Amino acid sequence: MFAVSALSVLFPVLMVAVILGFAAVMRYLKHREHMAMIQQGIAPYKALEGEPARREARQGSLIGGLVAAFIGLALILGLLPLGFGPWLIGGLIPFFVGLAILLAHFLGDERGGGKAGTGAGNKGGGDAQA
Repeated sequence: MFAVSALSVLFPVLMVAVILGFAAVMRYLKHREHMAMIQQGIAPYKALEGEPARREARQGSLIGGLVAAFIGLALILGLLPLGFGPWLIGGLIPFFVGLAILLAHFLGDERGGGKAGTGAGNKGGGDAQA
């Protein structure tokens, strides 16, 4: 009935392999960077302070929100030719979850001040210095 070409079978496998390969190369390069910093006597930036780690966490929430929103948008656009109906929920849910993550990212505290002992409320001293 349908002719299946080799490209239609191999394309998804190749895309997954490319994505996983990219992630592996990025992880390896980060490892090499840390090893070079240690060899030169420089502590890797995560050991210096918590600030870069928080910045990476905030960047992760931005990326996660964008990915979820665009996956939801793609599902909505893909299901829209079927007409309006309950099947659009499959695209609306990830779209609005992504928007909520983005909203939390942009309205959140720049310093990640939800932890005890950090933030503006503890600047004057108090029992943190006891």
